[in-house]
Amino acid sequence: MKKVFLLVLVIALISGFAFLTRNDKRNAGTVVTLDVNNLKSGFKTSGIFNRDTSNTQSGLEWPKGSGKYVCFTSGLTMACYINGQFAMTAGSYKGEYAPGYVLNGGYATNANFKFYKVTKGDNAGSNPDWANWGLMVPYGAPWTDVNHNGIYDPTVDTPGVRGASQTLFICLTDADTASHDIGEGFGGGIKNPLMLSEVHLTAWAYTKNSIKDVQFIKYEVINKNTAAWDSTILSIISDPDLGTATDDYIGCDTIRDMPYCYNANPTDQIYGVAPPAYGMMFLQGLVRKDVTPNVNLGMTASNYFTNTGSSPPPCESDPNGEPIPAYNIMKGFKKDLTWWINPYDANIRKTKFTYPGKPELNIGWTETKGSMQNCNGDTNTAYYGTPNIPGDRRFTINSGPLRILPGDTQRVIVAQMVARGITNRNSVGNLRELADTAIAIYQGGFNVGIMPIGNEIPAKFSLNQNYPNPFNPTTTIKFDIPFSSLVKIAIYDISGREIQTLVNEQLQSGTYETQWNASSYSSGVYFYRLSAGDFSETKRMLLIK
Repeated sequence: MKKVFLLVLVIALISGFAFLTRNDKRNAGTVVTLDVNNLKSGFKTSGIFNRDTSNTQSGLEWPKGSGKYVCFTSGLTMACYINGQFAMTAGSYKGEYAPGYVLNGGYATNANFKFYKVTKGDNAGSNPDWANWGLMVPYGAPWTDVNHNGIYDPTVDTPGVRGASQTLFICLTDADTASHDIGEGFGGGIKNPLMLSEVHLTAWAYTKNSIKDVQFIKYEVINKNTAAWDSTILSIISDPDLGTATDDYIGCDTIRDMPYCYNANPTDQIYGVAPPAYGMMFLQGLVRKDVTPNVNLGMTASNYFTNTGSSPPPCESDPNGEPIPAYNIMKGFKKDLTWWINPYDANIRKTKFTYPGKPELNIGWTETKGSMQNCNGDTNTAYYGTPNIPGDRRFTINSGPLRILPGDTQRVIVAQMVARGITNRNSVGNLRELADTAIAIYQGGFNVGIMPIGNEIPAKFSLNQNYPNPFNPTTTIKFDIPFSSLVKIAIYDISGREIQTLVNEQLQSGTYETQWNASSYSSGVYFYRLSAGDFSETKRMLLIK
């Protein structure tokens, strides 16, 4: 009997240790940074990002290494109704996700479920995450099919987003009830029912000059429940603290699906004169699949709430521990379902988009024009036409509602970015231009370095002469693809030895440009060849340093 008791005790201690270890790791909030270009963001295993590893500063550092920050925290929040019951998985300040997946309606995890990080130039010998990337391929980890056989081969294929300078990946779920906390920060605390979502999070960035101030994030969200998610809304919640936390203004670009934050004053205590602007943009929101063609809902609402320390109207304050008021904000209303009112819209005063004007041009409704501080369903409150008092703003970018069936997958892609101009308001204009570049990258299939030109379909394959030629050290190569093809463009030295591959992937019909940076090569004659199916063409170019 004593032996049985000791055996049970040992099993209980081991089980208890495993349970505590799992939850201690979750609560510790393991952080991995995406930090290859000018932005440095900490991503936590609880599903939030833009957090600093030391937790002593705001989380999105710009420029990297400066010790200056534009955002304190961001995260994915989802809410819906399941068989008539409200369900929410919140992500803003703590996060209610955990590494793992859904198995038979419950939470499953093991040591393989963690953040994986690969950087261009890594290999299996230098980075264990590179060597073990294949463990996460069945859960959505991206990779480049180098040999084009459709099967991940760790000795040949390349982990990470194709062409990205750095990629992070993790598989998360809300199925662990221990991860749900009523004090999460934005709603939170709903444990029954659980959504039972599986979230494949990929974050990546490039060092290319035109997008060195941009990071991309993709969420693949799978409904692993046996019931549908009704009235589903997906939101990114952000608390931008642009330099000093209490002098922020926010705005919303409804053309680019981008809420943003800029400094209310020409000078910030941290960034000094002409502080930057920070934006979060939906490149793809939730998609309606019940219609043909499918419809990208994009940004269906963008509004804000304010730290109670800034003394906002009660219906505009933090919904900490208030799940339904938080869901009302996600729908585009204030906490108590009061409409936002745009005093500068003569036709439709009710709105789900706050401050859609252009502060850089002093056009339309902006925070400098004032606001309607209405609550309790009132839509006749007096308009306060004086500039708003700057404060600690938090903004949301929302997509939905729609119905997501069991087993269905939704893919949402966002970009976050920072731009600086010659004044605080001019920074917003520069942010819009940067957003346009990010949109072009997205529309081009993230073929960074391979840019589509125009919309016409070429009549035949063609390889143009590079320009400039001679060049030092960068030149542009333009080529035509008449139909979808596996395309390769390679560089050869004077002896005919292949020294670099610029393009090696499936491309749709169109006209493209790619660049070759020959800064690491010596002066001389080089050749470049376009190969696509049975077509091949080679041209000569001259590098002069």
